[in-house]
Amino acid sequence: MGEFVGVDPANLRELTARLQRLHDVLARQTPVIQQKMQKWGSEIGFAALPSLVAEALDDARDMTARTGRAYELAREKGWSPLAPAGGVLAFNQDPPPLVRLDWTALGQSAGQAGHDAAELARILRDATASGTSPAEALRSVAESLRGHLDDADYLAVFWDSASPLAAGLARRLHDRGPAAGPLLDASAATVLGAFGAALAAASRLRRPGRPGDPALSGAALDALESGDPWSVGMLLKYGPAGSSWDPAVLAGLTRALLDARHAGKISWPSPRQGIKSEADAVRYQREMAGFDPVAAVLTRAAENGEAARQVLGDPHSGLGYARMLVSDSWHTPGYDRTPFVGDYLKADGPVPPQGQIVTAGPAAAFLRAAVSAPRGTGLDAQRSAWSVVHIVTATSDFAKANPGALLPHEIRQALLFTADRYLPDFAKSVGHDFSSMALPRGNEAGNPWVVVVRSSHLEAVLDQALQEPEEFGTFTGMMNARVTLAVAATIKDPSDADYLSEMAGLYGLVQRLHNDQHFVKAQLKDEDAARDQTALALFTGSFGALSFSNPWGPGTIAQFLTGTAAPAVDASLDTGHALEAVKENADAFRDRVLHIEVPVVQGLVAAGVLRPPKDAPWFRSGMVVPDAHLVEWISEHAETRYGGKSLQQWIRAAQEAMRMQQ
Repeated sequence: MGEFVGVDPANLRELTARLQRLHDVLARQTPVIQQKMQKWGSEIGFAALPSLVAEALDDARDMTARTGRAYELAREKGWSPLAPAGGVLAFNQDPPPLVRLDWTALGQSAGQAGHDAAELARILRDATASGTSPAEALRSVAESLRGHLDDADYLAVFWDSASPLAAGLARRLHDRGPAAGPLLDASAATVLGAFGAALAAASRLRRPGRPGDPALSGAALDALESGDPWSVGMLLKYGPAGSSWDPAVLAGLTRALLDARHAGKISWPSPRQGIKSEADAVRYQREMAGFDPVAAVLTRAAENGEAARQVLGDPHSGLGYARMLVSDSWHTPGYDRTPFVGDYLKADGPVPPQGQIVTAGPAAAFLRAAVSAPRGTGLDAQRSAWSVVHIVTATSDFAKANPGALLPHEIRQALLFTADRYLPDFAKSVGHDFSSMALPRGNEAGNPWVVVVRSSHLEAVLDQALQEPEEFGTFTGMMNARVTLAVAATIKDPSDADYLSEMAGLYGLVQRLHNDQHFVKAQLKDEDAARDQTALALFTGSFGALSFSNPWGPGTIAQFLTGTAAPAVDASLDTGHALEAVKENADAFRDRVLHIEVPVVQGLVAAGVLRPPKDAPWFRSGMVVPDAHLVEWISEHAETRYGGKSLQQWIRAAQEAMRMQQ
């Protein structure tokens, strides 16, 4: 038998709140206390403080469980937290009755989790019967979830029981929500935020004593992945950032929601006010964009990074998901204008859908994250490389299936980002139209992962990515800035690889695509400015980080493969085509970059084959500074050999590769 005591549930709740505040203060102030006492040279031992904080947390959780049981017993006596008031249900102003509670039978977190899961089911059942919103009644469950975010026992039991209900929670909150307002109001968002945080925590934690078993069981995850896709997406929308989630769990949810979208199984909740006017129709399109479940999961997976690479980097299933993402279908469905237009318009035939809102941003962020792992030999680098292969193949498939169609701007920018990160891999692939795959460099185990793509597929990617003059200019600037790295890598690579020659093939492909566009003169000026800005930003922003001590580790070749930098904003390089800006940009490029000599000399220095004199005015802080002194030095050393070639030969090779596009 337990120890039964008479308690007042309301007083017990107040005691619980005070214990929780005590724990919060102890947890927040304990490190400060330790730091202060140690600073003052105190001899008092602090070993017991962490255990005291843990005991305070256990006490708070025990009291939370007792409070829940006390209110449950009060309801069994006929008391209800809601009571009729003026014809509607409101919070009951009468306190709950005294109850007799077994003080020892409860208090463990697993027991509290079972109670909270049962409470969730009861609240949803009562809301369905009464036709009222469950949001306010769910606040106690939400508070309990937030109080157990680091409790694997609690989370394991809760999600084993509550996953099927949580997988449809957002839709219930919408269906029973206020008659006006957004699809989900603030109180619903608060509840979903707590559930999302608890789900993210459960994805990371492991069951005590069983480190191989996650707190979120396979059955619980299956229930979520097979639940209502819109509701599951809202757990992610209101849950924490992607870095708080386990990558594998987030990848599984991403696949499930992408599959549901592809199969047309995402059912949108109806607008609260209905659609009585065209303004209502426009508002609902905005709500569909703002409450898009697939956008929510793609955003979290992109924030996580590794989750995106697990989805697209799977050699077997990644291509299918890449095809779903590299698409022009990223927009809301639009609305039918027929009810809102005059008969004279209807007579011309069906009215096409209006008001579509582009939703490609999250998909583009996902594509970027999928190719953003550091280059290397690990599993994450391998997945990133396979993601590139699948994105390139999917783009080629889209181009073949939709001749002349353009992908959304955001997706095309993601393709440009991919091309920049894997530019040397793409340069090597030009002219080889065999197959696409990821493999270790040189096909030797232990080397960094690289990408080989079919030349025809590469052309499709660049044709999509490079549509505007500024895009051509930016990408050409990226290629120009790689000359320094190509020179150094050609010297240091123990093989006979000639990176400058490979770059020349990519220049030729880009130039052919450029010629097909037939840009007008003003557009070409914008292109020149964008190219010069990008090249200068990369030239001046990345050399200092280069280190070529190990040609096969994180050294020469790896840095050539990954040597990227975001273009810096330079006020003197305006992309407008005003005459003054064009003249300034052209002069700045000639004066500061001296055509190709600066990156060539910088690459020879980076490779360690050229050591500038200590007093050389053209070399400061590891950087080649273009000035008249450099011109003199280049003239005097034109026939001096560095890395197997004379300085003049290196410059001519670089000029050939760049096709003198300056």
